[in-house]
Amino acid sequence: MTLEDLVAREAIKDVKARYCHHIDLKEWDLYAGLFTEDATLDVDQSVSTRGRAPNPQPRVTGRAAIRAFMPQMLDNADTVHQVHAPIITLTSPTSAKAVWAMEDIVRMPGFHLEGRGHYRETYARIDGQWCIASLHLTRTWLNIIEGRETGPLVD
Repeated sequence: MTLEDLVAREAIKDVKARYCHHIDLKEWDLYAGLFTEDATLDVDQSVSTRGRAPNPQPRVTGRAAIRAFMPQMLDNADTVHQVHAPIITLTSPTSAKAVWAMEDIVRMPGFHLEGRGHYRETYARIDGQWCIASLHLTRTWLNIIEGRETGPLVD
């Protein structure tokens, strides 16, 4: 592994850290800026629910569509996203793929969701910056508690 490879891997880790930060703080413009113009976003609940996704979502294509979609999905939610143990593969000087172990908590009026799973992503280096080109979230464990009292995760 070269120094350039290590720098690229750290830059990709930084993109994913910002992803978690911006999504939890609802900084949607900064969040959208992490994606390529033609990025795709897939939220797949079917692994953990044996094909009965509690809130199936269509694939979202394009940075602008992702920017519009996320507030619709999460503006009324308190969230905590954590990612761990990335497996990053540099496929060229300007492309990479990664698998991240993930945990999230989503609290919305009427239900509380705790999930574990994986982000499978591809990245593109554009004008020297790494961006998410595709994101596919699968949850391998999902706990949904309906009717649970909701509120801020912190006071």
